[in-house]
Amino acid sequence: MDLFPYAAFRPFQKEVYDAVYNGLREGMTVLINAPTGLGKTAAVLTAAVRYLLETDTPIHYVVRTRTELEPPVRELSKILARGVYLDYVVIKSRQDMCCYPQLKKLNYPEFLAECNLLKRMGRCAYYPPKEVEAPLKSVSTYVKYLCASQSCPYEYAKRKMKDAKLVISTYYYIFGRERADVGGRVVIVDEAHSLFDAVVHLHSIALSEGDLRAAYREARKYGFLEEASKLYRLLTFIKRSSGSVDVGDVLGLVADIDLDTAIWEITKRKTEERVNPYTPLLLVKELREALRERLRYYGEVKGESSTKTLVLYPLDPVALIKESLRDAKSVVYISGTLPISLFAESLGVFNYVKLDVSFSDFIPRHNYVSIVDVGVTTKFEERDEEMYLRIAQRLATAINLSPGGVLAMFPSYEVMRGVRKYLKISIPHWYEGSQEAEWETSDKFFIGAVARGRYVEGVEYVRDGKNLLTFVVVVGVPYPEPSPYLDKRVEMLKPRLREKAWNAVYLYHAVISVRQAVGRLFRSPQDRGVVAFLDRRYAEPELWNELRDILTGSVIVNHLAEAERLITEFFTSATTASR
Repeated sequence: MDLFPYAAFRPFQKEVYDAVYNGLREGMTVLINAPTGLGKTAAVLTAAVRYLLETDTPIHYVVRTRTELEPPVRELSKILARGVYLDYVVIKSRQDMCCYPQLKKLNYPEFLAECNLLKRMGRCAYYPPKEVEAPLKSVSTYVKYLCASQSCPYEYAKRKMKDAKLVISTYYYIFGRERADVGGRVVIVDEAHSLFDAVVHLHSIALSEGDLRAAYREARKYGFLEEASKLYRLLTFIKRSSGSVDVGDVLGLVADIDLDTAIWEITKRKTEERVNPYTPLLLVKELREALRERLRYYGEVKGESSTKTLVLYPLDPVALIKESLRDAKSVVYISGTLPISLFAESLGVFNYVKLDVSFSDFIPRHNYVSIVDVGVTTKFEERDEEMYLRIAQRLATAINLSPGGVLAMFPSYEVMRGVRKYLKISIPHWYEGSQEAEWETSDKFFIGAVARGRYVEGVEYVRDGKNLLTFVVVVGVPYPEPSPYLDKRVEMLKPRLREKAWNAVYLYHAVISVRQAVGRLFRSPQDRGVVAFLDRRYAEPELWNELRDILTGSVIVNHLAEAERLITEFFTSATTASR
């Protein structure tokens, strides 16, 4: 049976399919880097389903966010339409799958409390879930069908996960605290470039002054005075702290609080009072349970005055990833911006099958101009008003020469603010962190984005199938801002990676951010545009080697204006060709 859901393979799709299928047959880890628009989801899923049908090996496909569930669900539905029968299940957060619209308006802890109360009292019309066959066209129709069948979509999916042959879920169900058993399964990790940060996010714990103060008041209100006194000590600790804190000190403050009894009694009393049974003591319990685990945390108090928050970050996301995938039969990592060697070194994977479809393989060289401007830099010690002015002048040149949208990615808000005050723009423009961008209605516009922000990750600047961007400017090198937390992660990696430990944390993030920005301009091989790199460090070996497929053939200038003729001719040739 021909499983591939389209009439023919696109360029490089067959290579992706073969790499995944052959890698699974050999029981190997597979690393796939292929640009967005190539169609890797369809190729990967088809190869995996073929392997499943031949070996009866179940598959768990995970994506970072709930919106990213749609592509694999869409491709799987097309594979199933070719006559394949599989027992599948789709799962995201309990609240996202809830059939009660009013409960979706609650914050998540309050929602959980209300959901559990409705189930306990037998007042949920959708619980327990019914055994039905939910059709798979999209995530929303899947959920709506189950609700219409009076079957809680979340509980339905949770029950089926263990035995389903194919599971599609968000990262939480493999890399979160309540991870699913993947023993004997093939795990496909989509958007793998973001895996380290996603795992840190999933296992981070935050407790704000406001939440802790509410927990203290509630303990006092319901007569748990000893517990309230201990909560007040923790509150005082947070109010008096700033920056890095000793995690052992925090554990000492929460270890002997009798939270279980207090939570049970307060929840029962609030239920009797017919109010939402949620109590902020649950957040304190979550903090305590996290500290009791073997996982090492970095503790920090962020914010000022009454808005301080205690945050715990896991120091070793690699250990969490390995533990989550320990019993998997094979793992396939796929991404459109995966620096394979850096990723493999960071994860400690040395024997693997790889396919790296580079930018220059996918995008024809005549479809883009790349320029490295060595006349500026955002190196911290060289940041001053003169440098910000020089960067602004180059951005003005890009805006003037571009016939369409211009996206400028800054390494930080600080650099963006420094440059912005010297940049006068007459076309529609928006900056990260300000008002919502409405670029859809403009032919020419400017967007000032920040690395790892919402305007450079997962956004498509497309209207009627046409990419509205014609120019991307990468301002400086988007290394993460140095922090004690990231430095501690580097220290933890040094015994294994030695001098490459810094690269695994800082350079890794910079390379991915650059590729994300460039990827906004090129969503298909037909897209055309100019990419300018405003920092002399792009001409130096460290960055050049990691971005070789984009930077090779770049024009090196001391000022972007020196390339004005080249840029003008490039855009003019595109206009002439389209007539």
